Amino acid sequence: MCAVLGRPVDHSRSPELHQAGYRALGLVDATYERVEAGEAQEIRRLLTDAPASVRGFSVTMPGKAAAHDLADEITDRAALIGSANALVPLDGPDGRRWLADNTDVDGLVACLDHVAPGEALRGRTAVIVGNGGTARPAVAAVAAAGARAVTVAARSERALNLQTLVESYGMDFDWVRLDDPAVDAHCAGAAVVVSTVPEAGAAPHADAFVRAGAVVDVIYDPYPTTLQATALRRGVPVADGLRMLAGQAEEQFRLFTGHRAPEGEMLRAVLAGR
Repeated sequence: MCAVLGRPVDHSRSPELHQAGYRALGLVDATYERVEAGEAQEIRRLLTDAPASVRGFSVTMPGKAAAHDLADEITDRAALIGSANALVPLDGPDGRRWLADNTDVDGLVACLDHVAPGEALRGRTAVIVGNGGTARPAVAAVAAAGARAVTVAARSERALNLQTLVESYGMDFDWVRLDDPAVDAHCAGAAVVVSTVPEAGAAPHADAFVRAGAVVDVIYDPYPTTLQATALRRGVPVADGLRMLAGQAEEQFRLFTGHRAPEGEMLRAVLAGR
């Protein structure tokens, strides 16, 4: 048994993704549920009381920071990012322990592979729009793709919250206000723009963002977003939040079950239900 934890959680599409993987592999005894749990004390109780049949928890907002803090072990990338979206049980001599990981990185890597395959980002600059929770795994993803530098486009100096993380990956850091006309030039010189902000924040700047070589927009509601539609209209390679959702679920599925989901199965499932 596995479950996604969050509040609210009834909108989560994780069950349909994981269940598609179960069906494809014939895992007839596997189940995946939604559980309303967003506070640290709720997540702690679930970790403490989980029976041996529980093989993993996906974690959505607002519990990602708590998942990171409550785990017994943390992957290097989750530790750098400071949050986790997957909790995996580890059986040890002293009882059950939990590993925290952040598979949002895998989801974003899948998006980058789609719009900028191979070495397209190596030695180049990426623009990351926003400085919230998804911006941090976006930094890890562009670093994995070989980016040399990151420019954070945000509404305020809170963009500087990402400087230490960017530089910890050996990349150069810069930032620009979203309302600064220089955003256009930054995007035009970038291999990719990764937008992590809601539709209302990205839509007014869509024309600037699509000046980059490629676009990743992590939002999937509404679908398509103004940014996605603008990129398609201009012929700019674009990956959306559904591709990210499928990519992060694929890695969670492997962590929870020990099996790889058939390639493309989760993406097909999420696209079918859009």
